Amino acid sequence: MVINYFGITEKGNFRSHNEDSMYACGEIVAGTISGSFSSSGFQSSEDSPLILALADGMGGHISGEIASRMTLEKLAWTVKRIQPLEELPRAGWQNLFRKINHEINEHAMQTGRLGMGTTLVGVLFGRKKVLVFNMGDSRAYHFSSRGIQKITVDHSFSDSAKDNPNSRSYITSCIGGGTTDLQMDLFDITDALREGDRILLCTDGLTDVIKIDDLEEILSNASNVKEACSHLSEEANLRMTKDNSSVIVIEVKEMALSYAEPWKLSPSERKR
Repeated sequence: MVINYFGITEKGNFRSHNEDSMYACGEIVAGTISGSFSSSGFQSSEDSPLILALADGMGGHISGEIASRMTLEKLAWTVKRIQPLEELPRAGWQNLFRKINHEINEHAMQTGRLGMGTTLVGVLFGRKKVLVFNMGDSRAYHFSSRGIQKITVDHSFSDSAKDNPNSRSYITSCIGGGTTDLQMDLFDITDALREGDRILLCTDGLTDVIKIDDLEEILSNASNVKEACSHLSEEANLRMTKDNSSVIVIEVKEMALSYAEPWKLSPSERKR
């Protein structure tokens, strides 16, 4: 499978720092007021799995950024050592994130940063499967010719009416934060994907101010993933998001047409 991607992270209008971190295909962007991937572009999952993920740090200045960055670093380390990751059963994924969760909590205790934690949402492109995982309220959407669909389910609840500007959202599952009861969702979206489809990963700094219909319009009108990311990020700031906002847009450029090994395909089949 061949994908094209781009990602942007911004501190927003009201925060002095950025606790979000992004990961894509070996590169981590963290600890920056604003930034994007330096090596974004076309990637193939034929030789090794591709993981793209976002983490929205919690726990205040420094602590949240450390939690989000460390979580993505540990995820990247895992990707290199568990192969094929796409064949890992659900219980294996659960154990993977429980281990990361334990290590983040241990670091928080050792450094006096109790409560530091992070949400996590990501997508794995393997040779045969595409899997989406999440903990917290960062989200994944699937945009296709049929419109836009929310893939993930938020691990959160609000203490007030949805339209009340003073309502607060509480996370019910995250990496770290002192929690030992980790809720992780895993979605297999392989059969739903087609060439040209786009996947949006985003933190709540975007979805708090942009409704799903507007997300669909932006993804539909953007000519490429970089344009889509730029427009989404700009809209979040224009609509005065109160949080950091991070977005990764991924476009499926080529689906695997055969599960045969690449050396068993003809030259014309390899190019399709």
